[in-house]
Amino acid sequence: MSEIKKPVILHLTSLAYGGAGKYTMDFHRSMLAYGYDSYVAVRGKEMIYPDGSVHPIKKTKLYWWTKLKRYVFRTIVKHSEIDKAYSMHNLCERFTCHSAADTLAAMPIKPHVIFVHWVSDYANAEFIAELKQLSEAEVVFIPVDHALYSGGCHYQIDCQGYKDGCHNCPATTSRIVQKGIEKNYAFKKKYLPQSTIIVTKADQCRLSQSSIYNSFRFEKFVAPMDANKFSPAEDRETLRKQWNLPIDKKIVFFGATSLDERRKGMKELIGAFPEVQTKDVVYIVAGNVKSLSLPDNTIAMGYLNEAQLIQMYQMADVFVCPSLADAGPMMVNQALLCGTPVVAFPVGVSAELVQTGTTGYQAQYGDSADLAKGIDYALSLSSDEWKKMSYNCRKLGIDTYANPNEKNTIQALIEKIVYSK
Repeated sequence: MSEIKKPVILHLTSLAYGGAGKYTMDFHRSMLAYGYDSYVAVRGKEMIYPDGSVHPIKKTKLYWWTKLKRYVFRTIVKHSEIDKAYSMHNLCERFTCHSAADTLAAMPIKPHVIFVHWVSDYANAEFIAELKQLSEAEVVFIPVDHALYSGGCHYQIDCQGYKDGCHNCPATTSRIVQKGIEKNYAFKKKYLPQSTIIVTKADQCRLSQSSIYNSFRFEKFVAPMDANKFSPAEDRETLRKQWNLPIDKKIVFFGATSLDERRKGMKELIGAFPEVQTKDVVYIVAGNVKSLSLPDNTIAMGYLNEAQLIQMYQMADVFVCPSLADAGPMMVNQALLCGTPVVAFPVGVSAELVQTGTTGYQAQYGDSADLAKGIDYALSLSSDEWKKMSYNCRKLGIDTYANPNEKNTIQALIEKIVYSK
């Protein structure tokens, strides 16, 4: 009887730290926990991991020529009008300073499966196509934003140009930048190898309308999360006392960012506050509150570590996520596992996880008045109704992305690829 081969996994990522980098490293560790050989290729200099599984990839010998081209185009972009709301960080993606051959050579063994995570300024479409050819591995994309869809932006907001060519981009009035965006889109269409994309239901709907990805294979996936770490509090009242928060008021929790980051929906949330009818409410906010006009009954917590963030979810009667464009948001997954009802627009995972009357309230997209209606709805629940909804939130989270079956979804995909060869 022939020996069953062990799956070998390679992860591509620009960084091994920060939000996207941390997610990649957690994903990598889960592969190791499954008993697979797993390695990470990361752009440039990186921290050294003692197990030798993370491999920084140096720039090519001729990187200066690519760097010059990137410099010229970035100089043009710098002096052009660009709408920051679209996060146009991928405008130079046709020019990479790294090599697919060098990446593969840095690995101790050829991979069976290559997971492409957040790879800005590292691996572009041509790089991925060459790496697939050299390694003979199956490529699986895990989008952490919407950069995969477009010719330059990381979030499309309400733009539909990603469907075919990224023509007439609303993010710029510069014809030179517009041409660069169209060339980036055509570059992806030319080089990206047909692959598997792991997506949420909302992202699958979007990608399936693209002229690049409509023939790709899709696997539905919600990022796994630790249900032991993200869990309801045993005693919410005692927890509130520890934070000197009132036990006789309703708590609405949300995260804050700058108004300039339009996709986060802070303008819509601020517009909802005056419409909220419920009295005796305290708003708890984490993150950046500079330049935000918030209600007087708001307590700013600043930036929180993970343990503190979990306690905010646990104390809150409702978590509000006003995002208008997001591949997550991860905070929705986290809040639900903590048993906290969520009010959100139908964006990213919220489109399928936030269910009106069951796990919270799904507001009409971009509608501040309906967002306020959802907040009032969640705050109007009786104690028994809230407990039932809290139970529903926790159960949906465990059933969808926090139990062993979620691991099996990834394992089934990997083992189907490996053992069918």
